[in-house]
Amino acid sequence: MKDLLKNARVNKNLGTRQLAALVNIDPAIISKFESGQRIPTEKQIIVLANQLEIDLNSLKVVWYKQKIQHQIDFNPQSIQAITEILKEKGIELNANSKETQIAEILSEIENLKTKLNSI
Repeated sequence: MKDLLKNARVNKNLGTRQLAALVNIDPAIISKFESGQRIPTEKQIIVLANQLEIDLNSLKVVWYKQKIQHQIDFNPQSIQAITEILKEKGIELNANSKETQIAEILSEIENLKTKLNSI
């Protein structure tokens, strides 16, 4: 997200302070978005997308990915939890997908670690 925001700002020939004034966000916060030190709010994403002429859907996908990666430690249990949530929402993952295979392998590794620790 940081590169997307910074590149869009630079392509519009705007400085950080100029953009901050246009979107009513502190310049230091804009800098933190662009350095990856801070994640914008959804409202800030909408304002930035409009001002920088970035496709809102694309920016929101990148935003959600960043938020999820920031919140979740990807391990077999979290992958299984996400898979179960998707199933509950009626979104089925292909059983032969690489993601499913990776989740199964990671789960098996965790099971083997548990067995080895109990020996």
